Amino acid sequence: MQMEEEADDELFFVIVPAVLECLNEAKRPVHTSEYTGAKKMEEILEGHESWCKAEFRMEPEIFKATSNYLRREGLLHDTRGVAIEEQLGMFMFMISRNASNQVLQKAFQHSGETIHRHIKVVFDIIPALTIKFVKLPNSNQTHPKITSDPRYWPFF
Repeated sequence: MQMEEEADDELFFVIVPAVLECLNEAKRPVHTSEYTGAKKMEEILEGHESWCKAEFRMEPEIFKATSNYLRREGLLHDTRGVAIEEQLGMFMFMISRNASNQVLQKAFQHSGETIHRHIKVVFDIIPALTIKFVKLPNSNQTHPKITSDPRYWPFF
């Protein structure tokens, strides 16, 4: 019994210092690239228009007009570290590529919490944009292309 206790004590003296060393390791920053989200947005919007189409699936003029509209209407606001253009850029990048939070963190050099907060703000303004820009079709009228095509007659 005493030998087991001595073995446990020896093990304790080996494990505890190793665990303490792991706990005291200095944290290393993850987002250390000089290519920040603001620089990325500037390069995409001021560069060749194909870059904006590839990253956000829209022309730079439309992207800028959308950003200006959101600013003018007060739907989005610049924050201390993220401009409206970057917030919209993160959102468009995410939905155009089905990108995860981790991919957005790497692309825009922000923390996961910052990415989540700004994406949520853009998602929250979608209903206001829907009311303004989406016009639902008249449910009492069938489109002429459907009514004039005999293939669809069995469904009426």
